[in-house]
Amino acid sequence: MTNFTRGLLFLGDILFLNLAILLSSNLFEPNFELGATNNIYLLIFSNLVWLFLVVVSTPYNIGKSWSIPKILKSQLAFIFVHSIVVASLFFLFNKAYPIFQIVAIYLIFVPLFFLFRVLFFYLRKVMTKETMVKNYIIIGKNDLSQEVRRYFLMNPDIGYKFHGYFEFVSGKFDHKEIQKFCENKEIHEIYYCLPNAPKTEIAQLVNYGLSSLVKVKLIVEPNTPQQAISLEKYDVQPGLNLATIPLDDARNQFVKRIFDIFFSGIFMALILSWLVPLIGLIIKLDSKGPVFFVQWRSGEGNKPFKCLKFRSMKVNQEADTKQATKDDPRITKLGHFLRKSSIDELPQFLNVLGGSMSVVGPRPHMLKHTEEYSKVIEKFLGRHYVKPGITGLAQCMGYRGETKDLADMENRVRLDRHYIENWTFWLDIKIIFLTVVSLIRGSDKAY
Repeated sequence: MTNFTRGLLFLGDILFLNLAILLSSNLFEPNFELGATNNIYLLIFSNLVWLFLVVVSTPYNIGKSWSIPKILKSQLAFIFVHSIVVASLFFLFNKAYPIFQIVAIYLIFVPLFFLFRVLFFYLRKVMTKETMVKNYIIIGKNDLSQEVRRYFLMNPDIGYKFHGYFEFVSGKFDHKEIQKFCENKEIHEIYYCLPNAPKTEIAQLVNYGLSSLVKVKLIVEPNTPQQAISLEKYDVQPGLNLATIPLDDARNQFVKRIFDIFFSGIFMALILSWLVPLIGLIIKLDSKGPVFFVQWRSGEGNKPFKCLKFRSMKVNQEADTKQATKDDPRITKLGHFLRKSSIDELPQFLNVLGGSMSVVGPRPHMLKHTEEYSKVIEKFLGRHYVKPGITGLAQCMGYRGETKDLADMENRVRLDRHYIENWTFWLDIKIIFLTVVSLIRGSDKAY
């Protein structure tokens, strides 16, 4: 990390630390004066200790492997040491402050500290990450397809890798051959460059793309009627993205991610900061086993991630293969309450801060269920276009808990796909509101 970024982090920390001191002092001293002796000592002690700890522990030496879990683990310890040293100085210099004022300082400072780092980490990752290689193929070999090919050759920095042309044979192309090729070569995008494209052929290709997380784009001649499809530019050739979703747009991704960070940070500071220790203690008293249950689930792009939950079952060998059902004997006494209230899902706000989940999105399934349902439900994998969520449109519409039959899962997938294809920021807000209403009314959730 450069000296500039280290300095930026340091200045941000000092700013938030002093802001927290001033806000807490105002709360406990109605006639607060910045120049008062006690307040000056409080500011001096806090800032000098922070500067001293920065010098001796170098917390800003952050490498490329920096991640949110490492922040939570190492820098929370840094703040704890800071509080202990500051308290020691108060004792040494015989300076008395209300304990609640000191607690308030850290209750204000810690969320700001971590929100600043998460935001900084995310922006740094976006700005410095290496370009991901995207594999693509072109259907049709003509002047139009040559223009597309030339564009990517002239712009190698965007990271597209060409894997070949596919042409018409006897008036049509072989869908099965293309699908097999895409699966073997891990193709990310298909460019359809044939004029007067038959609607049935296009529809079949787009359906495949939606089911397999492959973007299908129709490249048309200039001045061709654009209909009602999203327009993209590839050099001088207009391109129609047939599988466009709102969250393909980088601005929408940024808005959603910032909201996730802000909402999760506030929720963790106000709720999880005291709820996690309380629930953890009760879980330990209720049954043997860890406080948290960690399970591999299907995430964005169908990539597995570790999903966090409060443990609500007895430790068993079927946790990753057998779905929980109503009155499941594996569920503990406390587990019934945690599941019915959905409190068991709250640790997933850590997944949200880490970037593997979003506050709103399709619910993630066990890897085994994803494998099974993708074979029997058309376009099932299309729900993995976006990050999974703590709650989603299907859940706030009543599709929560045990999946009793195939139709139940099909309805969930239908609502998930509707959410993905019609996402707006206000739809997320509406889903969060409806989820809260649903929880207040109660549910029979059992998974």
